[in-house]
Amino acid sequence: MLILIPKSLTSASLAKFSHRLVAIEAADEYVFDFGHARWFPPFSMLLLAMILKQFKMRNPRSQMRARNFEQHTYAAHFGFFQLFGLAHGNRPGDAPGNLDYLPIQQLSIGDIRNEAMQSYQEVGDVVERKAGELATMLTRKSEGTLHDTLTYSIREIIRNVAEHSEAEEVSLCAQYWPLTQRVEVGIADAGIGICSGLANNPSFRGLSNKDALQTALMPGVSGNTMAGRGSNPWQNSGYGLYMTNRICRNGGSFLIASGDSLLKLDRNGKTDTPCCLQGTAVRLLIDTRRLGILPEQLSKFADDGRRVAQEIRGANASFASSASQMLTRDFEAV
Repeated sequence: MLILIPKSLTSASLAKFSHRLVAIEAADEYVFDFGHARWFPPFSMLLLAMILKQFKMRNPRSQMRARNFEQHTYAAHFGFFQLFGLAHGNRPGDAPGNLDYLPIQQLSIGDIRNEAMQSYQEVGDVVERKAGELATMLTRKSEGTLHDTLTYSIREIIRNVAEHSEAEEVSLCAQYWPLTQRVEVGIADAGIGICSGLANNPSFRGLSNKDALQTALMPGVSGNTMAGRGSNPWQNSGYGLYMTNRICRNGGSFLIASGDSLLKLDRNGKTDTPCCLQGTAVRLLIDTRRLGILPEQLSKFADDGRRVAQEIRGANASFASSASQMLTRDFEAV
């Protein structure tokens, strides 16, 4: 059976494609046609690779082939094809990247935990360092508003994977476009998903995937019932996704997909799209031209979050003393 990869690799078209694959009839052989030259955005590579890999896992007895993929040299360099099992191009982590992009990398959650244990650190400390290294690679700087924003955002997403997803690894890639002054970061895992992660907290059980995504972006919401308690600065506070999506929407956009739902938020509002995805995929699109006014807005984001959290049953209304507040301190020091 011939399956055409969508011509436009937008998140909406890939979400529809994932639905089509779930409903496709059984066959002994599937041939995926990648067609002619097209643009492969970083996040779209992660999302499409996850969709194809999960289709392959659902059909273990069927033969999988591909055609018209050889001309997609950029995607091959990025590690896209190897990520879903096609022996073509670089493997994730092989390509070093350059000052403008980070090819697909895979971080082992087990390795992160082992490194933290062996160095007598918290998992958050190890993730913080790795996020900082990625931010430095993209921004060419070791400090500043853009560097701190990327470090914080990447750190919080990876921490969520390590603490809630039950995934063995997390995949990520990124690109910086100097001419348009935009940064796109894609992060994905094949874990239990947002809905199941939140269900570990009795206050957030029984939600649909769509409701779970929207709830997860609210301030103080976490699957960890101990969110915000204790003296550990890395104790999950439930504010990471909230602050990250507020930052991205400051001229850019934030997208999260899990289960049967994909949610995109920007300055114009939110868009819900049906999707079929095991695990979670997140896209951060940041307009660096608006980061100049970000430091003065962070306190407002935090104040808004505290106020809203007080109205949510089971939410942590204490933003202060949480790891999330480190971002405001970072900017105050700049």
